[in-house]
Amino acid sequence: MDNSMEWRHQVEQALRQQDWRGAETVCREVLGRNRVEAQAWVFLGEALEHQGQGPAAWRCFERAWILDPQAAWVPRAINRLKDQQVGGIPLWLDDLLSVPPVRVVGAILARDEAENIGRCIRALRPAVDSVVVVDTGSTDDTVAIAESEGAVVVQTDWEDDFGRARRAAETELGNTGWVLWVDADEFLDHEDIAVPRIVAGLFDGVRPDVLVRIGQVNYIGSSVQPNYDTTRMYPLGRGWTWRGRIHEQVVHVDSGQRPVAVRPAVRIRLNHWGYDAPAMERRGKIERNVRLLEQWTADEPQNAAAWGFLGRDLYIGGHLERAVAALSRAEVVSASDTSYGRLPEVRAVLCEALVRLHRLDEARAVAERMTTHHPEFPTGWYWRGQVALLQADERLKDAVAWSRQARALAPRYRGIVSVSTEVPHLLAVLTEADASKMQARWSDALALYKELNLKYPDHDGVKRQISWIIEESRRIAQSNQT
Repeated sequence: MDNSMEWRHQVEQALRQQDWRGAETVCREVLGRNRVEAQAWVFLGEALEHQGQGPAAWRCFERAWILDPQAAWVPRAINRLKDQQVGGIPLWLDDLLSVPPVRVVGAILARDEAENIGRCIRALRPAVDSVVVVDTGSTDDTVAIAESEGAVVVQTDWEDDFGRARRAAETELGNTGWVLWVDADEFLDHEDIAVPRIVAGLFDGVRPDVLVRIGQVNYIGSSVQPNYDTTRMYPLGRGWTWRGRIHEQVVHVDSGQRPVAVRPAVRIRLNHWGYDAPAMERRGKIERNVRLLEQWTADEPQNAAAWGFLGRDLYIGGHLERAVAALSRAEVVSASDTSYGRLPEVRAVLCEALVRLHRLDEARAVAERMTTHHPEFPTGWYWRGQVALLQADERLKDAVAWSRQARALAPRYRGIVSVSTEVPHLLAVLTEADASKMQARWSDALALYKELNLKYPDHDGVKRQISWIIEESRRIAQSNQT
């Protein structure tokens, strides 16, 4: 990446001054040095768009989108240029967009996937030079279908180890180019057919090595949940391999050296229905995952990833208490594993499990650790706010209950310490009314305020609350009529 921020200031200033050619010139210089600088492609697209070069602008935005698939500006750019995406572009831009040809192999891990394997291969094949399928003992037509679609099939025994199963393909994959791994129930988005070769060409010469995170687009019920945390594409012949019984990870064979690698997300979208609840239940995935993860934690009790994945899958399976125990263990173990990068996820799931168990004080502590250690993680702030809201609701319920208790005890109280008559007749009623108002139980609150107004007609605070509720109710009624 280009570490200098000076060029950004130059381009931003040029764009503010509507110096489109000046912005273009700086961006071209930056991209001439570093073609994976996504923001430079965005700025160049903006400069070209303002010069009336719609097709050229779109090509720049698309390259930026490939390099930054979660960018918020994408829908706006697509909408603006939807009718200008096809057309000629300058030769200099064509050269800037070009990438050297690099071999790309598609690899698929499968077992009893006759229902999906053909579609999976057909979606993947145009994007790669060849397809390798690792079959772990299918009893249906998976192998025959894969071979009929032109894939090379590597058959291996299943030994309760997904990392080992993926490693079985390494001889067939070779030592040159890149590999893109796809699960048999994932289907490469047709808009991204060109992207694997572009990515391989862009990153092949980059050092340290680049391990690419893809976008798994999960269709779960009626919701669509994109996930960019999965590494699936990496260079061959440089020591990168798979480890882990389940939720396997790309690691280097020389674990003692721990070579540095960059893991950017790119726009390679794999549409996936395998996490839909009926599919998970039908295939027994949850029970299988938990069994393998428990084996993994037994084999490697100091592995934070094993505990984190176990806790997550226990949570998905509805085993909340066991999930909390495993996730808490992951948090502890991660303190001695500086390479573990999924601690924010562990804490987010742990917080959610604790909330569901109504252990709100513990959930608040976890949320506070999330925002303290990972202040850039939006989910941490969400959970901190959500837990605060839940605890506030509990406190308001307590306020109502305890205020009523004060009123109930007052007539029977005969203690030596005197009690002000305002406690049962004014203060406790006012507390209950205020709490009811905060709970949005305005009708109950209004009734209590009116009760107080009859007894204390000169109490300005009570009058203000009555006026506020009446006015807000009127405004809501008016807004509903428009």
